[in-house]
Amino acid sequence: MGARIRKARMELGLSLAAVAQKDFSRAYLNQIELGKARASTRILQILAERLRRPVEYFLQDPHASETALELRLAEAGTRIKQGDGVRARELMTELLAIPYISPEIRTRAQLVLAEAHLKLRAITQAIDVLEVAIKACESSGWRPVLVELYDRMGSAYYFLRRPHEAGRWWDKAFSAYEDAELTDPLLKARILGHRANLHYVAGQPREAIAGYQAAIAAAEDVLDMQALGGIYEGLALSFQKTGDLTRALEYAQRSLRLFDMLQDVRMSAQLRNNMAEILLSQGRAQEAESLFLDGADQLRRVGDKDLLPHLLAGAAEAALNRGDPRLAASRIELALEAAKDSNDPLGKLSAERIAGRITQAAGQQAESRAHFERALELALGVASPMATSRVAFDYAQVLEEQGDASQALARYRQAYKERQAAQLA
Repeated sequence: MGARIRKARMELGLSLAAVAQKDFSRAYLNQIELGKARASTRILQILAERLRRPVEYFLQDPHASETALELRLAEAGTRIKQGDGVRARELMTELLAIPYISPEIRTRAQLVLAEAHLKLRAITQAIDVLEVAIKACESSGWRPVLVELYDRMGSAYYFLRRPHEAGRWWDKAFSAYEDAELTDPLLKARILGHRANLHYVAGQPREAIAGYQAAIAAAEDVLDMQALGGIYEGLALSFQKTGDLTRALEYAQRSLRLFDMLQDVRMSAQLRNNMAEILLSQGRAQEAESLFLDGADQLRRVGDKDLLPHLLAGAAEAALNRGDPRLAASRIELALEAAKDSNDPLGKLSAERIAGRITQAAGQQAESRAHFERALELALGVASPMATSRVAFDYAQVLEEQGDASQALARYRQAYKERQAAQLA
């Protein structure tokens, strides 16, 4: 405070005597400026009037001023867009440690901190932060921030493979958006895009495509690269499910270009995985293999362990499909090992399913069945009818090759029933 008083006095070219006048001594004012004396409320009011500053100017911590806090929030948001969740988390942790910040700034900082946790796949930490922020926001009535909080909570549960819970939060976000009569096209597009994701995971690709297109229409002219890249990814996956692989690859390539420009390594690796799976389904194993390996290298460089089993298992399946079972076997071992450090059950599922195919090709029938049984258990655990259908279908083919017709028929029926359930969900 003393430094601020001195700075304001010097800027106005006033002497100690000119400021003190007859209300207090020059020596006392000098002691205040040096931090050796404390100004009373009455003296602060006099100083504010004579130095032409609001009282708050002298009381504010320069590191906790509204401007400084807004800059920190903005910097953390930029860091998240650049894929630097670690620095964003550090910035918001430091901000939230500052005493006496306004409740609204605190809630917004918690929103950004939760986004950083989501970026780092620290999902339970994100949910903990969001619960506190939502409680404060609901009691205070900050509706625009509340919509954002509901939306991020939906994303958190989506990452946990709990689509019904995610959908409940996204429905709350959209209802709150409409009730508040907001006019933020980016926010609306994000919520619509997230709701379209639910159609995709439910095995409803045409409804998903309509949802993604509605999201683009809501904010076509102002969508940022990250939001547009995410919607293009959703369109690619949905067109893949409808069998329109040409358009699926087109949108996947668009999305990959955007995330490469944003230097978002994880999303770039995810898109390489998606494109490789499309190419693999077209019989283009060599092209798929290259994408799987590029994505795996990207993840290793940044230490991302969750998605890595997907890409390593995909590279193993590509080697198997192009007729190199020995290379496939060595790669699937790496994928299974990587799956132990992954928090993504779908990554583990992918490694077990492909391990079942590879061990069958090597004549290891018992091992093949064991891998498929583990894959089925994982698929049922994440409550994904589409994943269960895919595993059951591949398992049925293996059982058929082993001459177990009755068990093969049972798995084919399971694959059909799960696919039907996905379409009706």
